[in-house]
Amino acid sequence: MAVGARTGTWDFQAAGGKQIEILFTLSLGVEPDYQRLNRFCLEAVKALGGNVFAAVVAITQGVGALRCLDTGSDQLTEVVLGLDRDRLILQAGEQIMPIVQFKDQPDRDDVFKVAMRLTMMTESANPELLQIRNREIKRRLDSFMKDAEAQMATLEASLKEKKKELSATERRAETDSLTGLFNRGAYDKRLEEATLRCQRQSELLSLVLFDLDKFKQINDTYGHQHGDEYLKKMADAMRGAIREHVDFPCRVGGDEFAIIVFSGMDVANRISDSVLKWMDNKVSIGIAQMQVAEDSVSLVARADAALYDAKHRGRGCIGIASIPVVVNQ
Repeated sequence: MAVGARTGTWDFQAAGGKQIEILFTLSLGVEPDYQRLNRFCLEAVKALGGNVFAAVVAITQGVGALRCLDTGSDQLTEVVLGLDRDRLILQAGEQIMPIVQFKDQPDRDDVFKVAMRLTMMTESANPELLQIRNREIKRRLDSFMKDAEAQMATLEASLKEKKKELSATERRAETDSLTGLFNRGAYDKRLEEATLRCQRQSELLSLVLFDLDKFKQINDTYGHQHGDEYLKKMADAMRGAIREHVDFPCRVGGDEFAIIVFSGMDVANRISDSVLKWMDNKVSIGIAQMQVAEDSVSLVARADAALYDAKHRGRGCIGIASIPVVVNQ
């Protein structure tokens, strides 16, 4: 048995060339086909708001007439359930059988929904058509999944690129344009974060402050271009002395520099000695190791005091901050 379903507009010559909206077509061959036709017609009448009781008689008569058309041959009878404006009809060949007259012409959206529903019902009644439909659904689903994977890959690549751009923008915003070190804003932010984190996790932290000796004299004597190269030399000295991706080298401003060292005094001393030798002992240095419960303001003040002490002792040396005295309450 072959079962077919179509929706849309169909021109029936037997109906005087009128345009009839097809709800579905069904090929009749065996008794279950006629029973399904009965059920489908009633579904259409209910869905479109027709008089079900009046329709039952017309459907019974119409299906009975279709049985009479069955010659018993292998050729199937194709019947169409359609809508002729405000009238629901069955048509087989030249024969038209009215089913129900509606008060008003049904809404086109409602007609479309009914047609779709009846199409699904006719297809589900035939295993072969159901398999075809399932294969089509699987094909579309596979296609959708491939498209979705491609779109996801594109979105992930775009997101990765945006993250790179954001990271690059953040680095530029935190970088001193001349030396490539962290700038003053990044220094303030990272020092505050470092003190809070190290206090919370009981980790060692040291702050090293640098001041180039007689830098103004170098600028005045050799010019600003030479002064810029001297600042770059200081930056290279700092980068060469620190532990890469561990400590933070910063240009605080002018000829003032700092290194946030995530360790104790011994490592901070080693870094300071290296920078001092690289700069030919022409930089003053102050070191302070963070104490228990000390904040960033106090740490900077002690490191600055140590730097002042180094300058007071003749420059070109390292000053070590004193440990604050804790007074018992």
